[in-house]
Amino acid sequence: MLDLSDFAKMTNSDSEDEDNKKENIITEQVFEEKLIEVHGEKIKIREFAYSNTNAGVIWPSTYTLIDYLLLNQERFKNKKIIELGSATGVLSIFLNKKGYNVTSSDYNADEITENINFNKSLNNIEFKHIPHTWGDTFKEEDKDFEIVIASDILLYVQYFEKLMITLRQLMDNKKDSFMLMAYGRKLYDSKKFFVLLEENDFEYELVGSKTWIIKKKQ
Repeated sequence: MLDLSDFAKMTNSDSEDEDNKKENIITEQVFEEKLIEVHGEKIKIREFAYSNTNAGVIWPSTYTLIDYLLLNQERFKNKKIIELGSATGVLSIFLNKKGYNVTSSDYNADEITENINFNKSLNNIEFKHIPHTWGDTFKEEDKDFEIVIASDILLYVQYFEKLMITLRQLMDNKKDSFMLMAYGRKLYDSKKFFVLLEENDFEYELVGSKTWIIKKKQ
């Protein structure tokens, strides 16, 4: 089982951000609502000032995924998609507004689920959210997806093996299933992720700047 207290430790081990190394002195949660515009779509998002799981902010590679998905709409439209590590839900919100069929998911914690639901209501949109902690077992009805998408999830080096369990549940025995992943930071220890992919019968292809397509080997 993932321990919330571990998130700060494991992100620090794989980040070039010096701010992550500073002692966190925030003792009370503070929220900030902002209006962002992405490809002409205005989206309201509430972020956390602080989150043990780093799920309270918009991650940079969100925009990388959006660009790729819009340029390759024919491959993603009319497909059942699940996003791992949805954080604020901004990517799932944007894509659902654009007509994609996306289900959000993130660590099974009330704070995260409540914030994603809050952001959905801010944008007058409804879609399914699945609270899912990597390595936990999906309900059968919660793993019927054709595509997995994720941005900046390689921070969590300590839990890569649990991530493999989640990916195998979503992609095993699905011939045409694949994952689209973007990760904009320096790789460092996250290179272990690609080793584990190969050990778990996945193959991967770089399709853009720090953007990969991941599939099960046939």
